[in-house]
Amino acid sequence: MRKLALLSLPAVLVVGLLAGCSGTGTSSAGTVSDETPTPVATKTQAAAAAAPKFGQTYTFSNGLKLNLSAPETFTPSEYAAGKAANNVKFTVTVVNGTKETLTPALLSFTATAAGQAGQSIEDTEQNVSSFPQASSVAVGATTSWTTGFGFAGATDDLTIEVNPNDFTSKAVTFTK
Repeated sequence: MRKLALLSLPAVLVVGLLAGCSGTGTSSAGTVSDETPTPVATKTQAAAAAAPKFGQTYTFSNGLKLNLSAPETFTPSEYAAGKAANNVKFTVTVVNGTKETLTPALLSFTATAAGQAGQSIEDTEQNVSSFPQASSVAVGATTSWTTGFGFAGATDDLTIEVNPNDFTSKAVTFTK
């Protein structure tokens, strides 16, 4: 019986420690508290910030700045991969306002138009690529590249979602 009590002691300590973690504290995604937050922006302002238009710059909470130019139609080269009946390209500009070196290839792009997903275009002849040439961007530095998507149907209501894949920031969707 005494051995059973000694063996159960570590389990009781672990459960107690985990229960203590449920109150006010911090997590890797931010600070958690029981206080009621003071609003700093109206819902309209927050919605506008969450849905940038093409040509606008969106700044993530970690300082990463992202701009997608207005999409333009183009005709991919003969050997381009991912081309379709309707093709668009745009310039991605990233400013590293974070506190660490940025790997821009970690950014993921998802394009949607008329209820269909776009196919990423790789066109070396026209310098259209899913990934930038820069493998890293130093703090305070900027990089740009041209990327594109092909669609079987119309691209009138094109949206592009960008996910920084940094485990703390949510994806943002650019619209017309």
